[in-house]
Amino acid sequence: MAGNDADPRRFVCKGTIEMNDIAFVLWLERLYGRIRTTLQTRTFPALQSYFEDSRTGAEVVWSRSPALVRWFLFAFGISFLSRIWHLDVQSLWLDEGATWAEVTGKSYRILAQELISPDAAYPLYHLILKGWVDIFGDSEYWLRIPSALFGALAIALLTLFVPRQPQKGFLLVLMSTAPMLLWHAQDAKVYSMLLCVAVALTMSHWRQKRWWVLLILLPLVHRLGFVMMAVLLITPALQHTGRRRTWYALAAFGAGLVSVVGIALSIRAKEVLGATTVLPFGSLLDLVARFLLDRRWSDQMLWAPVWVWLVPIVVLLCVGSKKAIDAARKGNAASLQLLLLAYVPVMVVVLSYGTTSSFDARYALFSAPAWFILILNGASWSMHNVQLGKRVFSIVRTGRMLFLFAIIVNLISLYEPTRGIFSGAPVKEEWRVVMQELAHRVTRNDMVVLHPPYALPLYRYYRRVTPDPLPMPVMFTVFSEGYRGSSTDLIAQREYQRRSFDMQFKAAAAGKHRALLIIAPDHAAQIDPPIDATSPYGWVGLYFQFPQKTWPCGGLDRYGVALLCQSFPSVAGTTDVPQPEKLIDATFGGELKLRGITIKPLGIFYQPNGSVPIEFYWQALTPPTQNYRMFVHLCQRCNEPPYAQNDGPPLMGYGDAGLTKTWLVDDPVHDERSIIIPPGVTPGNYAIILGVYDDTGKRLPVESKDGGVLGGDRLIISTIRVINEGAIIK
Repeated sequence: MAGNDADPRRFVCKGTIEMNDIAFVLWLERLYGRIRTTLQTRTFPALQSYFEDSRTGAEVVWSRSPALVRWFLFAFGISFLSRIWHLDVQSLWLDEGATWAEVTGKSYRILAQELISPDAAYPLYHLILKGWVDIFGDSEYWLRIPSALFGALAIALLTLFVPRQPQKGFLLVLMSTAPMLLWHAQDAKVYSMLLCVAVALTMSHWRQKRWWVLLILLPLVHRLGFVMMAVLLITPALQHTGRRRTWYALAAFGAGLVSVVGIALSIRAKEVLGATTVLPFGSLLDLVARFLLDRRWSDQMLWAPVWVWLVPIVVLLCVGSKKAIDAARKGNAASLQLLLLAYVPVMVVVLSYGTTSSFDARYALFSAPAWFILILNGASWSMHNVQLGKRVFSIVRTGRMLFLFAIIVNLISLYEPTRGIFSGAPVKEEWRVVMQELAHRVTRNDMVVLHPPYALPLYRYYRRVTPDPLPMPVMFTVFSEGYRGSSTDLIAQREYQRRSFDMQFKAAAAGKHRALLIIAPDHAAQIDPPIDATSPYGWVGLYFQFPQKTWPCGGLDRYGVALLCQSFPSVAGTTDVPQPEKLIDATFGGELKLRGITIKPLGIFYQPNGSVPIEFYWQALTPPTQNYRMFVHLCQRCNEPPYAQNDGPPLMGYGDAGLTKTWLVDDPVHDERSIIIPPGVTPGNYAIILGVYDDTGKRLPVESKDGGVLGGDRLIISTIRVINEGAIIK
């Protein structure tokens, strides 16, 4: 037994045989050898054989598939790739935020009930998108993928409508590069789905069952589908006699009546007092430009007006329409339906929405498939073959050249600097960037204002840019409820708004040290119109642009949305002076005194990728001789480079308070700033270090009664503990 106990390969304990380190290593080596042998002799050969068989099988299936199926898959793949290119580069804009709020804030039961609700504009899309989001998540990319899929499906289906192969290819390239279709394919909205259903109806005949199924489905996709439904019912009405014609005509009239009433109610709900209007002819020109280039008729594109680029494409549209009219006169029902779909919904939208500020070409998007078919038909026209000298080029025809020109114009529009959706420049409101800036600046004593109030879904969506909980914003309902006093006079109504807003603002600002405004000027103008022609802001924006009894403290103006800031030397004009929570008695260079700080996390604790918001309370002991700057460092070994820092003048250098030379002796100044904790920082204790330096970069000497001076020119103002939230959850 003694020999067995001494054997280094095993020992016996309570009847259980256990291995020591040497035996365990030998066992691992044997296991590794068996796994390697199995992979080399069995697994890899089996996988190789399987994939070769699968590839061969796929090639057989592909070769045996009908030509239309192969073309459809090819067209879908090409158009889908064009739609997921840079899909999540742009931030969500206002309408996409509303979509996100609908699908995440309502249950399946409520969304299903909205299928028959007159107040829901496109309930079926929301129901489908909710299921999609529950599976894949609600990132910008996955919110937009359904639109990309519907857009690609619409193009692939419409190419099947064209009989000849070269024309299929032309149509595929034209629609895959069409700017307006690409916009809606990268937009978390219903319009790509509406386009897809419209294409399926355009390709169908009223005698087919699918035509009737799609017709019933259309109003569930979008309530404006009643317009298209009325148009589609005209064709069978004209091709019947007697009682059937009467029934079809009554059905068309009923659908048209529902659409007219719905449009009228929608316009009334969107009407804004004093909003500018556009004449129907101008709206028609804008709609043409939107459909074909996603620009306005009066815009510039590169070196020429948009209408110059549109002329060749409009020529093809007119020629194609003329050919369809000739075919319809000869009794071709498909041509008649194509013309009705192309122009009747467009004219309805132009004559209704076209006279209000809420006009948008997307409301007539179900006419777009018919437009592209007419353009393609026009491209087959040729006045003459191109001739150079004595040689005639029969392949190069005028219509084809114009069609190729249209594709080139599409690409120019897509990549036009600062304007194109693929230019790399922002073409949608940059809420993501502005909310990131807010997260980097906000403190617990700040009042955050959001304008207009219906932008709240985007505020809630982009709160995810930081792990810290951002404060709920203040919103002024006097601008959103539509009530402007009893007077019908515009000036009196605006004065009523101003007085009501002033009272609400002062009540919300009580006890706050600073106000931050997030505003989308174009949307805010719908309920709070600009007061000054030189400014894009109404009452709320002007309050921040030209602050009274406050100091401006910088901001950020990005595409379609801005962040404005004002710091109160006294709260809302009262005599209350903001006071620090932690008193500090330190002087820098004998000129600036630090009275104290307020440092609190936005949540319960500090965490990686979050922020350390700090308020500094200063006063001048003597008139400052220079405009000083302050640095704040986050460090552990503070003689080494800091992990993070914030460097700059007080109040970001804005206004009189941002320049220390303007400070009056004993005048209290408070300066809010934050340090962003790096995402990969190790949890633990960290010091917050403050220093002041002049224009030459020389640091001012520090004297402190509380101690904590490092090297004579840096002051430890606080220590914090960074905690990994994920570790706490576990």
